[in-house]
This record gives sequence, structure tokens and C-alpha cells, in this order.
Amino acid sequence: MDRAHNSAPRVLVVDADPALLGLLEEWLDGRGYRVVPDGDDEAASDGFDLAVVDIPFPRQGGLCQLKRVAERHPGVPILALSSNFFASAAGTGLVARTLGVAGVLPKPLSREALVAAVGRVLDAPK
Repeated sequence: MDRAHNSAPRVLVVDADPALLGLLEEWLDGRGYRVVPDGDDEAASDGFDLAVVDIPFPRQGGLCQLKRVAERHPGVPILALSSNFFASAAGTGLVARTLGVAGVLPKPLSREALVAAVGRVLDAPK
């Protein structure tokens, strides 16, 4: 994608450790997206096109985290990442619907799976 950095779709990343954040930035920046870590209040004022939320334990507080992100950024679709999702849960099926998100991605995560999920969500009819 040859988008200007300022007009690139903005992806909020929530609760990712520094290594994961760096990896997501590398993978998504290379495809024309702008990754913004949670807590960057200056960047948050411009809004986001997508939120990627890392949830270590979906059954232990993960729903609260997803609700908090949804409340802070109404209308922004969310992709949930977790090492506790089975590989078969990837996508937009039952787990995603149960969590109320646009999609789920199990970790470890491949570049191709991330880029495909982000593209699928951002290209979906609004």
C-alpha cells in the first residue's frame, strides 16, 4: 500500500508487551497501517480504524478489557489476540461472536494471519 503515513488506517494496540508491539508495528507499518500503542493520548485524539487487544486470559478478565476498549472507542472494530485461543478459533466464528469482537487470532501469530485479519475487518462494509 502506498498511503501517506498521515492518512494510513490507524490501528490501536492494547496491552501488548513491548516485543509483541514491536512485531505488530513492523508487520503492519510495512503494509501501510499506522500502529499506535494504547496510552498515546495525543494520537488517540485522531481516532482509530481498528483496535487489536492482547488478552492473556480471556476467561479471567478478558471480557472486561474488551468492554473497556469498546467503551473508550465506540464503533471501532476489535481484533482479540490470545495464546489461549485454539488455532481453530481464528476468524469471525463463535468465539469472536461470544466475545463481541470482529475477529480473534490465536498466538503465536503469523504475519499473514494478522495482515489478512486486519484487511478483512477494515475492508468490511460498514
